Amino acid sequence: MVMISPLTRRLLRDWKNLSRCNTHYSGRDNVLYHLKPHDSNLHIWHLVLYDPTTSIEIYGKLFIGTEEEPAIILRCLTPNEVYPTNRSVSLTHLNCILLDRGLVPFLQQVWGLFFAKEMGDSDMTDHDRSRLTFAWNRIINRDFKRFFPELVGNLVPGDYQMVKAYYQNNSGTHFGETNGHEKQVSHDCSTNSLIACDDGYHTGNPLLKRTSDAGTSEMEHTEHRRKRVRK
Repeated sequence: MVMISPLTRRLLRDWKNLSRCNTHYSGRDNVLYHLKPHDSNLHIWHLVLYDPTTSIEIYGKLFIGTEEEPAIILRCLTPNEVYPTNRSVSLTHLNCILLDRGLVPFLQQVWGLFFAKEMGDSDMTDHDRSRLTFAWNRIINRDFKRFFPELVGNLVPGDYQMVKAYYQNNSGTHFGETNGHEKQVSHDCSTNSLIACDDGYHTGNPLLKRTSDAGTSEMEHTEHRRKRVRK
């Protein structure tokens, strides 16, 4: 029998509540984020962030560890102006929000990383970025269509050529679907491909400790959590 950590159990409960809340909206324009757990690994979550103002849509995968070691790793699979595509980024500095306040406040913080402020200079308009992200997720990301069939919709003429041109101009590699297996996502959380935006990367591993309450050491935080779990 597979043991589910207290954190994962709470995430599943919060996710069910979020899903019920989203069903009350008449259209997706009012839903800022869609989330679903991976079917074979409850530490991996599929996430879609949506900006109703610009209609830009970002798909990625979240790796969330246990309460004792709450590493949070994000891998963006849609081109964006914040993080590199298909690279693992440490968001472990947000674990205090996830642990203390729950899933929705945490998702609000992640959404804000991409959409809370205007992006820098870009040759693309919001309309172009919206069209690119929409087409990219449906042409390149097979898992997007698998986990969010209700969001798929329809492509329009020219979408495939646009995605192909962007892919070739920005990667220089052969055009095709790029889907990492869930085991690779987990593996990348402890390799040199990790971008530690919270300065939490050390000795080949992401920072696994909470960073809140500056007056208390991280070691004390970790020991406190272990005692709490034992109880």
